[in-house]
Amino acid sequence: MYQGTFLISATVRMALLCYAVCVILQLRNCCGVRWRSVIRGLWTTGALLFVAHVIAAFHFTHRWNHQAAIRSTAEQTKVLIGWAFGEGLYFSYLFVLLWLADVVWYWIGPDSYESRSRRVSLLLHGYLFFIAFNGAVVFESGVTRPAGVLISVLFVAFS
Repeated sequence: MYQGTFLISATVRMALLCYAVCVILQLRNCCGVRWRSVIRGLWTTGALLFVAHVIAAFHFTHRWNHQAAIRSTAEQTKVLIGWAFGEGLYFSYLFVLLWLADVVWYWIGPDSYESRSRRVSLLLHGYLFFIAFNGAVVFESGVTRPAGVLISVLFVAFS
């Protein structure tokens, strides 16, 4: 189980680090042609690492049982906010889908992607940040929580 726990933690930490770096660069308009391939590669890597995190969590923690994942999410929210809300798992699914859709858009139409409305980017990244913050700070403990707070502060300061 130790290897599974390590894999679950390592993949999400690396994914969120890729996420934070890319968003800071994107929101600071560092997306010129020179940076395009670096940012797109890092953005894709982050999304794939997050997919690996989800797969590892379902394999090692929930044994490929969706109801077990719902129950686990409900138990965690009950402890944290006093209300069992297992359906919160669907917000995580939406996180994965949005990130992957954004990656696909970046690869298929990099020019339209980079010229999209700032409002679209802010809405997307607002949602992704909200879910990432909850996952890394609210629902985590130990060293991950203060690291998540620090990265979130840096993320907001440099965005």
